[in-house]
Amino acid sequence: MNNQFLAATIRNAHEGFVRTVGAVPDDKMTWKPLDNGRSVLDLLSDTAQTAGMIAELAQTRGETKPSYEKFAALKAECADWTREHAMKTLDENTQKLYEAIDELSEDELAQPVTMEIGGGMTMPLGAWILMANRSFISRFAQINYIQTLYGDFDSH
Repeated sequence: MNNQFLAATIRNAHEGFVRTVGAVPDDKMTWKPLDNGRSVLDLLSDTAQTAGMIAELAQTRGETKPSYEKFAALKAECADWTREHAMKTLDENTQKLYEAIDELSEDELAQPVTMEIGGGMTMPLGAWILMANRSFISRFAQINYIQTLYGDFDSH
């Protein structure tokens, strides 16, 4: 695994995510399925913050790790975000992620990193960085589902 592969994989998922969010009308950004699901704005904010956490993980070469406490603090932080703020944060954090990935060697990407999340899982740093890709893809899918619930069946 090399940094070009990581960046290209994440960039593809990021672009699809941004395109899908861009198709959501403003009046549907905070709409929640069944009034208690997650809104598109929640998913956008979560993805923006995940990109930031993974950028920090990459910048510190696995020293600064995401944690359950960090996730809870970030969730509280974005409670009053707007679409514009969340998109700006997503853009900034994703750019930081690309820059951090560009600085990593293949040896650094192969270094094992153990996280408390998942019960103490150990994977190479490059595999942990791919969690940003997972976030883009999973939130993309959730938003696509929300779009069908409010009547948008177009492919974005």
